[in-house]
Amino acid sequence: MVEQSKRFRRGMRQQKARGGLLSGSGRSAADIAAEDTALRSAFPMIDLEAEAETVAEPEALTPAPEPVDAPVSKPVPKPAPLALENPLPVAEDPVANSGEASNENVDEDEDEGEIVEVDDVWPQLGPMPVQRNQMAQNLIITASRRNPVHAAFDVLRARLLNALTDNGWKRVAITSPTRDCGKTFVSVNLAVTLSRYENCRTILLDMDMRNPSVAKTLGLRDVGSMGDYLRGEVPTRDQFFKFDSNDMKIGDNLAIAMNDRIEPYASELMQQPATAELLQRMEAELSPDVILYDLPPALANDDVIAFEDNFDGVLIVIDGTRTSGQDVREVMRRLGDSVPLLGVVLNKAEDATGEEYGY
Repeated sequence: MVEQSKRFRRGMRQQKARGGLLSGSGRSAADIAAEDTALRSAFPMIDLEAEAETVAEPEALTPAPEPVDAPVSKPVPKPAPLALENPLPVAEDPVANSGEASNENVDEDEDEGEIVEVDDVWPQLGPMPVQRNQMAQNLIITASRRNPVHAAFDVLRARLLNALTDNGWKRVAITSPTRDCGKTFVSVNLAVTLSRYENCRTILLDMDMRNPSVAKTLGLRDVGSMGDYLRGEVPTRDQFFKFDSNDMKIGDNLAIAMNDRIEPYASELMQQPATAELLQRMEAELSPDVILYDLPPALANDDVIAFEDNFDGVLIVIDGTRTSGQDVREVMRRLGDSVPLLGVVLNKAEDATGEEYGY
């Protein structure tokens, strides 16, 4: 019945558009009124819908002027259009919106595509020579593996990877309470021994921008500025290097970012949100499994505290000849309870008497 009433009302409007209710029909107004009354009796829904539409005041067709000589004894009420006959403007908006949403999805796909493209920066990294003599002089014992102490770094490697895997972590800060405890010695040796895990991609960054020493330890010069890299002035492919082919089995799944100049505002640079964003971008470009940050001594300045949002846990390297338990406790107090302690590496233990590190 509703469909029949719709067709009826549609026909009424079409007749009006062609020149009024009487044009061309030869029927009187009384005949039309009687027909209208009969239809309304047969389809009472018409009156109800027309009454409801009058309240809503929808947009109506402009009535044609009524002939002057029409013998209209009773005005015929003008039928209001049904809401269902509306050209559905609401349906047009979802179409437009869906089109916009589709464009946004395309943009997102394009963005994701760009990330996939830059994820493969690793093959673009340049080579750096293996300076065998300098590395031996600086006690990079995991390179030649002639010193039996290298086994201690193999154990440290295994325990560190277990801790990272169990917790879903990858970013490791390596620091010490004070200067000359051997944090860079531990950082480089740990990085080299990790390079021999073929399924583990490792990167090492020299973040001690007040006293950079990774390049010196490896016997390299003109390695670039870490400060410029963190400011976004140098691309990742120009800041990170991999060891050239060698007979020491130092794997090509280790990349190192070094520094050859002092950054006077290191702390301010390390805590900037832009630095965190760049490091996230770096992770997307290199897809590392382990990230080692060689940081400054924790009690020397506030660099480690400023950088703590960018690492998952910390390794503390202590000097067995002079570091006290109070020094380690002070480091952890400054970092706070939110920073997990991954381990304490005792260096120079052969010269320690046991009294320096007493609790």
